[in-house]
Amino acid sequence: MKTKPRIPEQPKLLAKQVVEYFYNNPKANTSKEMEEVFNVSHRRIRKIIGEHLKDKLENSITRRYIQYEFCNKE
Repeated sequence: MKTKPRIPEQPKLLAKQVVEYFYNNPKANTSKEMEEVFNVSHRRIRKIIGEHLKDKLENSITRRYIQYEFCNKE
């Protein structure tokens, strides 16, 4: 018998909860452990965290570039 796919009903809410859990539980934040907590696949967990970290990196690079432009605007 096939199992039901574990697709979340509210993906944005799940993403927010996963990111919060990721930062609030530094010792228990592997994708396998979060898979059990949120009852979704570890691929979905890794995708959510990967997108969050990518956005965070792009945001920091953008801030540095803007700050650099304002400092050297003479």
